[in-house]
Amino acid sequence: MNIDKSIEVLNTLIKINNDRIEGYKTASKATEKYSLKNMFFEFQQTSQKCKSELIKEIKKLGGIPKEAIKINGFFFKFWINLKTAFICKDCKDIINSCESNENRAEEHYNNVLIHNLENLNFEQQIMLRKQYLLINIDNNKIRVLRDVLIKNKHFY
Repeated sequence: MNIDKSIEVLNTLIKINNDRIEGYKTASKATEKYSLKNMFFEFQQTSQKCKSELIKEIKKLGGIPKEAIKINGFFFKFWINLKTAFICKDCKDIINSCESNENRAEEHYNNVLIHNLENLNFEQQIMLRKQYLLINIDNNKIRVLRDVLIKNKHFY
């Protein structure tokens, strides 16, 4: 196991969680619906928890966590779509942007777990699998909400 590579991998996941936190802060501002605001707050909490665990693990390895919030090019489209939805206050657009972001976050975690196992010890692998499941649960909530919006053509 290469400790520098482990730290690098874990830091990329901090960036993903920072993007989720900031994205859901923006999404919360983009809606007037309290149910969505509450859900987006829960999603922020998920990423805060994941981020804290990642920071702790990086420090344990003797590394420096990259805590600075930077918009990753990977999520640039999400921000643009979210800002557009914010202007329009359109729940459907907000949910679509969130779903797209969740799919990317989930995919990134999945890729780390598939392609970087040799750079992660057993405890780190377990931690990341748990985080992946938490993000997957959030993503499923977004999908359900999207399906409700499509079926009912409104959100109540």
